[in-house]
Amino acid sequence: MEIHESKSEGMVVQMEQRGVQTGYFLAISLLLSALFYFFASNWPMLDRWEKIGVSVTVLVLFYLSSYVTSVLLKRHAFLSNWLLVAGGLAFGLCVALLGQIYNSHADSYMLFVVWLIPNLLFAIFTRYQPFYVISYVLAHLALIFFLEPTVVHVSRESEWWYMIFWLVALGNMVLFWLTSTRKLPSQPIYYLSFLVFSVSLFISSFVEVYDALPEILYLLVGAVLFVTFLKWLPNRGLLIATASMLSLFLLAKFFWYMLEYYSEGFFLVALLAAAGLVWGAVVGINWLRKESAHQKSKWVQFFQEAFTVLVTTIAAFIGAISLTGLLVLVFDDESVLYFIFFLSLLGFLAPVLLLPKMNATVRYTLLTIGYLLGIGSSLFLEGYYWVVFLAVLLYVWKAVAGIPARLLTQLAFLLVLYFKLTNNMFMQDTTVLLILFVFQMGMYYVRSLPAVLRNSSLVYGLLSLLALTELHFESFAVNLLIQAGFFVFTTYLLYQTLHRKSKSAFGIVLAFWFAFLLMKYYDLLWSLLHKSLSLLLLSIVFFLVSYWLERRVQSDTPIVSPVFAKRPLILLMIMLLQLVLAGYQVYSSETILSQGTSVKLKLAPVDPRSLLQGDYVRLNYDISTLADEELPSGEKVRVVLRKQEQNVYGYSGYYEKAGVWNKPYTADPSDVVINGKTVGWGQVEYGIESYFVPEGTGLEVQENAKFATIRVGAKGDALLESLSSE
Repeated sequence: MEIHESKSEGMVVQMEQRGVQTGYFLAISLLLSALFYFFASNWPMLDRWEKIGVSVTVLVLFYLSSYVTSVLLKRHAFLSNWLLVAGGLAFGLCVALLGQIYNSHADSYMLFVVWLIPNLLFAIFTRYQPFYVISYVLAHLALIFFLEPTVVHVSRESEWWYMIFWLVALGNMVLFWLTSTRKLPSQPIYYLSFLVFSVSLFISSFVEVYDALPEILYLLVGAVLFVTFLKWLPNRGLLIATASMLSLFLLAKFFWYMLEYYSEGFFLVALLAAAGLVWGAVVGINWLRKESAHQKSKWVQFFQEAFTVLVTTIAAFIGAISLTGLLVLVFDDESVLYFIFFLSLLGFLAPVLLLPKMNATVRYTLLTIGYLLGIGSSLFLEGYYWVVFLAVLLYVWKAVAGIPARLLTQLAFLLVLYFKLTNNMFMQDTTVLLILFVFQMGMYYVRSLPAVLRNSSLVYGLLSLLALTELHFESFAVNLLIQAGFFVFTTYLLYQTLHRKSKSAFGIVLAFWFAFLLMKYYDLLWSLLHKSLSLLLLSIVFFLVSYWLERRVQSDTPIVSPVFAKRPLILLMIMLLQLVLAGYQVYSSETILSQGTSVKLKLAPVDPRSLLQGDYVRLNYDISTLADEELPSGEKVRVVLRKQEQNVYGYSGYYEKAGVWNKPYTADPSDVVINGKTVGWGQVEYGIESYFVPEGTGLEVQENAKFATIRVGAKGDALLESLSSE
């Protein structure tokens, strides 16, 4: 009895310790979000040196706190490690702020490259998993913004894009191999690399180049992966993921050909193909069962699951769309909707209910086709046919107990309910979302349901509540109440799921918690500065509550060496490197501002928002176009600017590329040479295409700004100094 009580007390203490750790984690996350919002607001009350001082101070404080915690609070290795990671993230905010101060490119790939360097060094020397993930994400963000800059449009050929997608895929496949063989021990990178590999390869198959080669290569690679995860390296999750991607590819190609060959004959052939696919799958699986009846390996079961996903998805969508298209073309009458509705109930759902021993592949294919036809027809039919369909779905839920069937039924039920209720003139979107939220959260708390169904209900419930926070109400108090309600409720769920040791549910809620913070960045109902102050206060509250809870817990957690204590000198050198990188950016920018030549340019602005740096005005100059010049993208050029009317500089007609002038050049005393990079179609970007402004002032600047004053250094590098109306 005493042993049982001792175990219970130990479990309670362990849960309290996890609660304390979660509280500190959320507090640090809120603090970083507050800093992120504050810097993005571009508060005009601070001059550039004060902003630089604030960003560097924040960076130093994070690292100092991590070190102090590792020395004084040795049982808080987790807190020291998280503060170290927060410092790595704060360095990115510092670099972004410097770009904002000196009007560097919005979301420039160089921002992420500079941010990546020290974080990658942290990952190499600490082997701490968060640094692996951060480095992986930063590397891909740098690549994305290099390929697709936000400030200028870069023209690239289809062959170039195809090569890039394959290089990304191959690079991630190398990472996947390294992590799968434990040469790079990182479970998050294992899954992330496979995901990015699959998506990149999938996109490459739709690049219109080399005739049918992209599609053939994709199918070949997909088939190899399918066999690999089926038999050579059995993995149920990756096998089903591969099957799903192949299904999506075949469906996308079906839609592609349908738009091109839309006819009765096409739909009839597609129907026969779908039926043949299901028949072939049934025969193949039955044969496999007979041949493998005495084998105890799990690869047969894996094959059945993955093949069922593949065949059901392809056959159901092709069958439903082809049948609908064929009936619409043949009858060409509104009554066809009624026929489709009853066909979905009697022709597809009824057999599933009446023949419970039906082959699994056939059953799920018929069920999916019935749901697709029923959803489509009930949404467009007048009257209460949708109510009948929902009633049938409830009966199917009860009669077919399989988890895949219930997941399909749940999704179909919610889609019809949402769209029909939102189209009801007597019911507002707010009410509909509240109904869905209460309904799904009620299902989540039904303990008798399997964990998968409870988690799916949790996703739908939180999604409904998150959508509610995006609705704009006239009353500020109502808006504030809804936003606060979502935050409080999800925070409560985080602690609740942690207490119940539900990792999957905890991960779902945490994802929505962070999604809420990110989405509020783009919410225009409240300024970034106010959001920043609110998040800062919440962070303080979480720190205090976590500290209070910690004092109540009698912790006997063994002392674990924090990351900071393993290689303090190397970590210190990386931190100094961060300060050197930031200092160099400040030094080089200040040198241009103090010693560079002042040049006035004519411009035409636009008003977007940067991911990290806040509002900015996107600028297009007269000198951005080199008249009568056709230059390929990616070429470095030195363009000669010459003073014209009203002291405004313009393109002189001269430029230098690879040390060669486009035509004989004689220097004028007023000439200024500026460095640029071609982006295709005779366009050049100079690194001065964005001007950061305080939040909400971009449109005003856009309306008034007609000229820009820049500073061009002795080496041709330029900085944007100011905008003016004259």
